Amino acid sequence: MSYFRNIFTTGAITKTPKTVLKKILSEVPIENLNAIVELGAGKGEITRNIITKIKQECRYVAFEINEQFASKLKRDFPQIEVLTKDALTFDTLINQKVDLLICSLPLSFFEKNVRKQLLEKIRDSVVVQGKVIILFHAFWIIPELKEVFPKYKLIRLFHIPPYYILTYTE
Repeated sequence: MSYFRNIFTTGAITKTPKTVLKKILSEVPIENLNAIVELGAGKGEITRNIITKIKQECRYVAFEINEQFASKLKRDFPQIEVLTKDALTFDTLINQKVDLLICSLPLSFFEKNVRKQLLEKIRDSVVVQGKVIILFHAFWIIPELKEVFPKYKLIRLFHIPPYYILTYTE
C-alpha cells in the first residue's frame, strides 16, 4: 500500500473515510470561490470532491510534496495547479488571499514553533469571509489551533484513528 511506504512524507496511513469526506464537503462553501488552496492534497480524495461540488471557474492550487502523488494529481486534475513544493512556503507561492484553504497536512509531525507559524500563515491567507478547513488526528494540538483560530468550530468524527475537522471563517 503506497500510503504505508510514504508515512513520513504524507502522514497518511489509509484513504480518508467517506464519512469524513462527506463532512468536509458539507463545510465547503459553493459560491463566490475565486481561489482555493489545498495543503497536503495527497492522491486527490478531497480535491476530487471539491472540484465536483463547485460550479464556477476558480483558481485551485494543490500542494503535494510527494512526487508520485503530485504526478497523479496532475494527471487526474489537469484544470488545477499542482505544486510539488513544501507547503510551509505556500504563502510565498500563491501571491493572493484565498476564499477557501484546506489543510490535511500531518500537523503533529511539525515542531511546535513551525506548526504555529504555519497555522498563522493559513489564518492570514484567507479573505474576509474566507474559510479554513483543517483535517487532523492529533487531539493534543487542539489548544494550539484554538489559540490561532479563536472563532473556530470543531467537529469530531468517531473513527479509528479519530478524525477532527476544524473550520474557521475569517
